[in-house]
Amino acid sequence: MKVTIYDLAKKAGVSISTASKALNDRKDVGEDTKRKIRELAGKMNYEPSHSARSLAMKKTENIGVVTARYYSSPMLTNPFYSRIIEGIEEQLINSELNLVTGVVKGTQVEAMQIPKMAREKSVDGIITLGYFPEKYVELIVSRGLHVVSIDNYTNAGKVSSVIVNDEEGGYIAVNYLINEGHRRIAFISGTSKRKSFMLRGEGYRRALEGAGIAFDEKLTVYNEQEEPGYGWMKDFIGKIGVPDAVFCSNDVTAILAINTFRDMGLTVPDDVSVVGFDNIELTSHFIPSITTVDVDKEKMGAQSVSMLLNLMAKKEKPGEKVVFPANLVIRDSVRKKIKA
Repeated sequence: MKVTIYDLAKKAGVSISTASKALNDRKDVGEDTKRKIRELAGKMNYEPSHSARSLAMKKTENIGVVTARYYSSPMLTNPFYSRIIEGIEEQLINSELNLVTGVVKGTQVEAMQIPKMAREKSVDGIITLGYFPEKYVELIVSRGLHVVSIDNYTNAGKVSSVIVNDEEGGYIAVNYLINEGHRRIAFISGTSKRKSFMLRGEGYRRALEGAGIAFDEKLTVYNEQEEPGYGWMKDFIGKIGVPDAVFCSNDVTAILAINTFRDMGLTVPDDVSVVGFDNIELTSHFIPSITTVDVDKEKMGAQSVSMLLNLMAKKEKPGEKVVFPANLVIRDSVRKKIKA
């Protein structure tokens, strides 16, 4: 039969309250009493109840990860975010904490309806994953929960965040294309609501201007409705003509671009070069393998947990920002410059 806190207290000759306080290292219990009860707990093979411990410490030992579903595709199926969650999960396991995931609809975000886990405080802290309006994140914070945002740009004074150096990533990707002899370079992106995509676009523009190439707005497109398939991309290419190269705001878009060109009878990289962003696993196995900007997704996830635990322990203040570097991974989707 499992030993209970009642059995332990009775054997030690103390109240249940004193036994619980001793096991939780409360200051209002003497050191001799603590030592006696701990030794007795070991001899009796006492294991504290998770629910009882959580109730006593007013902690759930749960950490929430919240994403928003604005369009038809669930964000958690995105390979970029799934790898971040792997990093979160690994860090939580090491910290003996539980992962609770939640998804809110785009309409709920617009109506400022915060997730159930935040309303009921069934978690000790929340990590938001992907784009959320700043006011929405601050509303969660106002409920007394610590929040860390990943891949979202929020008010640095109120919410801690883990982001990528998106502008620099866009710059190094396009600068590489320019160095390989490409001049007419298009930028194909997901929705402009995501600041990370906008910053990658700014890096694209900076690289062009740095090389003396005039920025042409017609060569930029944002898929505002996140339409599935690549009909919208075919329309875009049909309007501008086939460019020398395209820089895509993420790898999923880069894969769509390659498939679009293939349907048009074009070959990557012989007819047009393609560069992505995120370095998801599929890019190394795709034909051709895709040149992309690498982001350490697992470390981003682990970092967010460390920041959240520090906030909960009051070891740091809200508003910290950690920026992860972006590094180019060169593969086979870019036509190499012909050397004289």
